[in-house]
Order: sequence, then structure tokens, then C-alpha cells
Amino acid sequence: MYLISGMYWDKGERESNQDSLILEQVLTKRGRVVLAAVCDGIGGLTRGEVASGFACEKLKEYFYRELLPMVMKGRSRRAIGKCFCRCLYESSEGLKKYAKEEPIGLGTTVSAVFLWKKHYATVHLGDSRIYQIRRKKIRQLTVDHKQGKNRLTKCLSSFPYQMPDIRYGRVRNRTGFLLCSDGFYHFPEKELLKSLLSPAEINGEQAISKRLRELAVYGMKRGEKDNMAAIYLLCCRGLFDERGKKKPYGRDDFK
Repeated sequence: MYLISGMYWDKGERESNQDSLILEQVLTKRGRVVLAAVCDGIGGLTRGEVASGFACEKLKEYFYRELLPMVMKGRSRRAIGKCFCRCLYESSEGLKKYAKEEPIGLGTTVSAVFLWKKHYATVHLGDSRIYQIRRKKIRQLTVDHKQGKNRLTKCLSSFPYQMPDIRYGRVRNRTGFLLCSDGFYHFPEKELLKSLLSPAEINGEQAISKRLRELAVYGMKRGEKDNMAAIYLLCCRGLFDERGKKKPYGRDDFK
């Protein structure tokens, strides 16, 4: 599995940016292993940037300390899912302890994609989203944990610990994964997301960054004022020659 990626992060018209994101990848003897996550601190609560940043740091810690060794040992996807549950439970307890000492209230959404071999797992709490884009189709892989427009029913820390939604699948050639906070997806329609991020139209990391920026500008022109965070991962083959050297991208590599 070869990967090209891009990220977008902007505070919009808010005083601070409560969105956090991470993208970690390691090339191992068992192939490339990737962790991407977008976390959005809960609006209306204190120090959302602390909550989202803490969750991302804990995910990063678990990636190197537990998830990578599990992949190297060939552990099952069920075992990997349990590892994510432990990570989020530990994150939740840490945030609750911090909130009690201050004392304040804080929380964050978590939407993560884990890629290994030809498999993926999505881990989700809250109303950030993960989309899958392949060929001419776009599919939302997560369900918003929300009642009405603003009331979350699940997130990390501000509720008693809740099990995340975990979903598994196979990574197909020329498949894109978009992770984004609600500020990023509020205004662009699914058709626009699919059009600008179509794997057939992406020819490198600069193109991904450009398309994410165009989507953010589109949202801001239509009145979006919230923080924005997005990561786009494009999984494909044909980017390297037999010697492992990078070669020019071709359109056929992404169809």
C-alpha cells in the first residue's frame, strides 16, 4: 500500500483553534502502517484545545507503543479494536482527572482511521466525520452522535465513558479517506467533496492540499466561522518503480 496525504487546519473566525489532528505512518516489514485522527474540542466547554490535543497525543502514544507491535505480531482486528478502546478509556479518565483538579468541564470528538496491510479500522465518537471516496462514489463511514443541531450524545470525557463506534474494512486500490471536523463539512455538499477529492483527479500531495483549501474557502464564503480540520488519505499503487524510487504520477495510477 502506497499513500499520499494532505492536511488542512484553520481557526476560522474563532479566537482559538479547538481542533487537533495527527497523521503518523511507519513503513514496516509487514507494510505501511498509518494512523490519522481529527479531534474537535466541544464548543461551549472550557479548553477544548486541551481536550482535543490530549486525545491526539494519547492516540499517538498508543500507535507506537501498542498498535505497531500488534501489527508486527499479526494480531487480529478484534485485538486492535480493543486496543483503541483502552486508549480512549485512558484518555477519558485522564481528561476527567484534569477537569476535576481545575475544576472545569471539557470534552472532545474523536474520529480516527487506522490502516495496516490491506485493512482499515475507523474509530469514532462525536460529530466529526470520516468519508470514503472511491471511483465515483462517496460514503460516510461514521454516524453523527447528535440530537438536533448542537447536542452531542457521545464524545470523550464530558459524558461517562462510552464505547466508540469501530468499523472494519478492506483497503481497495485508489481509495480516499477524508477525516474532518464539523466546521469543515457543514457547507460543502457530498457531491462537491466527491468531485474535488476524486482519486482520479488527484496527482500528488500538493493537489490534495489545494483541494482541501478550496473546500474550506467554499465553506467560509457561505458563512462558516468555526474551526476547520481535515486530513485526506489516498491509498494507491504504482507510485514507485521496481527499485523503490519515486516515479512521476500518472492518471492511470489513480483510476
